[in-house]
Amino acid sequence: MALYKHQEAQLGDVDGTGYLFRKKTVLGDNYQGVFIASDEEAAEQLEALKDADSVTFSGVAYRRNRSGKVSVDKGEYEVDVKNITTVGMGERALLEVVE
Repeated sequence: MALYKHQEAQLGDVDGTGYLFRKKTVLGDNYQGVFIASDEEAAEQLEALKDADSVTFSGVAYRRNRSGKVSVDKGEYEVDVKNITTVGMGERALLEVVE
């Protein structure tokens, strides 16, 4: 799987970079994603979002078609924050779109 380019994004009230990508499953298409916040206070803010039912992600969603061409859709998506990890760039949150 190719790595996608991080774009400016917002998760709830937290600014950072990230993206969503489409993952095909037996049950249909599912969007997952990554959000990275480099702000010092981001850890506490993201931890609070993890406890929420769903959070608004404003940013890009990548979609790859059968021929391998990647298209980019900008918008707002309701996501569930699955995991938060500290990485070199800041705090990384793994996301899954809620339908």
